[in-house]
Order: sequence, then structure tokens, then C-alpha cells
Amino acid sequence: MPEQDRLTLYNLHGCPYCALVRLRLGELGLSYTLREQPAARSERREVLEVSGQPTVPVLVISRAEQPDEILDDEIKILRYLDERYQPRALPQDGEPWGKADDRALRSAAENLGDVAQQLEELAQGAAASGDADRANILRAAAGHAALAEGWTSRQVEQL
Repeated sequence: MPEQDRLTLYNLHGCPYCALVRLRLGELGLSYTLREQPAARSERREVLEVSGQPTVPVLVISRAEQPDEILDDEIKILRYLDERYQPRALPQDGEPWGKADDRALRSAAENLGDVAQQLEELAQGAAASGDADRANILRAAAGHAALAEGWTSRQVEQL
């Protein structure tokens, strides 16, 4: 594996695209600095200064004596990570998880909670518009996401 770059990820809690990037960073065992951004795009001054846009995720790659490289799209970021870093082998039975795996699992638990909440909000909107079938499907999906979040949270507690 090449020497690790200094990585800074501009992130929005609950953003599924950011979650993909965080999970890949965890899978690859890479350390990074997380820079949380406000939910309102108009308040995302920090990421706007860095990338020229208010959207996330944005990954800044810093290397000694070289200008920073800025990737402003999850597909570009994932492609860069896959090309630059080879995926590491999964832990064998009984082998402890690394810190990056812990962080990825914690992030997954948080994101599942957000997904459950978003699905429930969509269900409420569908019910309010009179689409009972859609509301029921969305409520069931929200329930499954909440169950998955609960299971994942229990796994995190055991780390």
C-alpha cells in the first residue's frame, strides 16, 4: 500500500453519498479528518471555500510538497480510493476489528437511524396525500431500518 495521504472529508450527517465514502475509507483502513457541514447549503462556507461548491462529499488529499487534490463527487472519491489503495483482507475469525472498522460500524448505525427517520417522514407525507399503500410500504421499510439500526448499535456497544 502506498504511503497514506492526509485525507479530509467534508461530510453531512445523514447524507447517503457521504456514508458511502466513509464506509469505503473504513473498509480500506484509512484514517481521515471529518469536517461536518451544516444541513443548510447556504451555511456551508467551509466546503464552498475548499471546493467552490456547497455540496458534499468532498475529499481533500494532501501530500508533502504537492498542492492539495480536491475530489467533489462520491464516484470520483470512491474511484480514487480504489485505485490508490488496495482493499485489505477481511479479519479472520476471532481477529479483532481495527479502529477504522469500528468507525465504519458506528457510522453505519448512525446512518441507519437517519434512514429510518427519513422513511417515516416519507410515510407521513404519503399518508397525508391519501396514498395509504405507499405509506404502509414506507412505514414497513422504516421499521426494518430501525431494527437494523438497533442491531448495529448493539454491535457497536460490544466493541
